[in-house]
Amino acid sequence: MIMSGSKPAVIVQIQLIDIHGTYYYDLAYQHLDDQQIRRARIGKEDIYNNPQPGEQVQVVYLMNVVTEVRRKET
Repeated sequence: MIMSGSKPAVIVQIQLIDIHGTYYYDLAYQHLDDQQIRRARIGKEDIYNNPQPGEQVQVVYLMNVVTEVRRKET
């Protein structure tokens, strides 16, 4: 369990969805040190523009809940 902090991951699948006019991303991702595919639904404002499968990201957690996804700095 990650109480707070961030971990590197790669986006496996991502889909933009519209729920009553509010946009979210359904995200499937995998931490670089783990084989498990994890899933999260986050607000469009909590991720960078135009995320794509295969991109390396930094997943930010608070109380084991994804709160933000950042493009990984190169």
